[in-house]
Amino acid sequence: MNRPKQPRILVPRLIALAALLGFTLSLLVHIAALLGTDVSAKFPYVWTLHVGIFVVFFPFIFFSRKDLGPKPTFAQIREFFPSWVVALGCVIAAYTAINFLLFIVGMQGGSPAISEGKFILQDHGRLVREVTAAEYTSFKANEVRGFSGHWLLFYFVPFAYFMFGKQSNLSAD
Repeated sequence: MNRPKQPRILVPRLIALAALLGFTLSLLVHIAALLGTDVSAKFPYVWTLHVGIFVVFFPFIFFSRKDLGPKPTFAQIREFFPSWVVALGCVIAAYTAINFLLFIVGMQGGSPAISEGKFILQDHGRLVREVTAAEYTSFKANEVRGFSGHWLLFYFVPFAYFMFGKQSNLSAD
């Protein structure tokens, strides 16, 4: 008995939902870091969000190459997604770039660490300067903000692709 062919949407939708969850958590972490909270001190597992981007981004790369090819043009991308998704994606990408530049400037040439009981900024093991406990917390929050700004983009792209893209790969074989 032949059953009617149903679209295979379960896996892409699960990836989309995982990406949406990652995006939402990244946004919450990002906002907290913008407010000066060292989220990593209170929730050390926050760094699993860094691993999570690979869980959703690799399937995106695999599937999107089938639909868009290895190097899609912006015109192809605009055709593939609703215009509001493209606009939001551009805003998030621009924000990620600006956030990265502010992160680099805010780190003052080092990364926060504790060495021999002292709060320091270091660059590849070289002491940049000693910092106060408050500065250390601020640098740690900035560090999380720098990463979470990227997480936003790397979770949004697979979410948008699997939720709103016009995928040919979702149809049954």
